[in-house]
Amino acid sequence: MNQLTSTKALQWWQRIRFRGKQRFESLSIKKRGKIPISYLIILPEHATESDLAKRFLVSMRNALGPRKKRNMKLLGPEIIGNLIDINEFNDYIFYNEEDLNRWGMPGKDLTSTCEKISVDTVLDLNQEFASASAALSKIISAPMKLGFYSEEGEKIYNIMIRRKGEDLAESGFKEIFQILGIE
Repeated sequence: MNQLTSTKALQWWQRIRFRGKQRFESLSIKKRGKIPISYLIILPEHATESDLAKRFLVSMRNALGPRKKRNMKLLGPEIIGNLIDINEFNDYIFYNEEDLNRWGMPGKDLTSTCEKISVDTVLDLNQEFASASAALSKIISAPMKLGFYSEEGEKIYNIMIRRKGEDLAESGFKEIFQILGIE
């Protein structure tokens, strides 16, 4: 089964399974409104994007400051976790091939672990659509879900960022920080 077919099948199944269970809370990014406090960052599935993810994590940790950095959680493939220095983070979940089912989607144990996660914002750092990460984003309870633009992701993410060539490292980080209200 190709990735597009398995993604559509997963979305159909999740619509049936989670019908009526989704709760949507409003979350505004204003000086007087409620801003995101807790963040779940989904690491990219491809090792080629690990360098960019590492730079993003360092930038976000510096932007949040020492007290708020403990509100950052990481979720991603174990291979990428090994490439990124995670000594600064105390809350992370890494999965490997055994945690995925035969279609490459999250298995029962990983799904039940992710259903317990409740954060204000989910950030998916995959620049191209990745079905396992998208499935995890859909499972996690968060009022704001941010990812990069793809047709498949329109049903999953509230806010989607368009990639602008190779300038993603600088312009993309600034755009994400502006959306989240991080200065």
